[in-house]
Amino acid sequence: MSDDLVPVAHVLVHVREVLATDGRVGELGLDVEEALTADQEATIVVVRGAVSTEVRKSAIVPLVTEVLRAHGVQRDVRDDTHVTEPAPPDEAPEVL
Repeated sequence: MSDDLVPVAHVLVHVREVLATDGRVGELGLDVEEALTADQEATIVVVRGAVSTEVRKSAIVPLVTEVLRAHGVQRDVRDDTHVTEPAPPDEAPEVL
């Protein structure tokens, strides 16, 4: 039996919403799921996907941990996101 107060799947939906709407991260489309550790001894929460800056990336673990704890979920968080490189500008000017 889990010590969690609410189903973890429900909390992970809320985590995704907060990652998209909180100004510290503000990234859409991040994947958030439970996974077993390599030794299969514990369940953790893993965040995957692309973020636009290192500052946003560094805010992921504290923000997710905050949301999990607020809902009574005790899980470690692993950040498997990566920072995307900005696309170079087009060589030719836009023709209107």
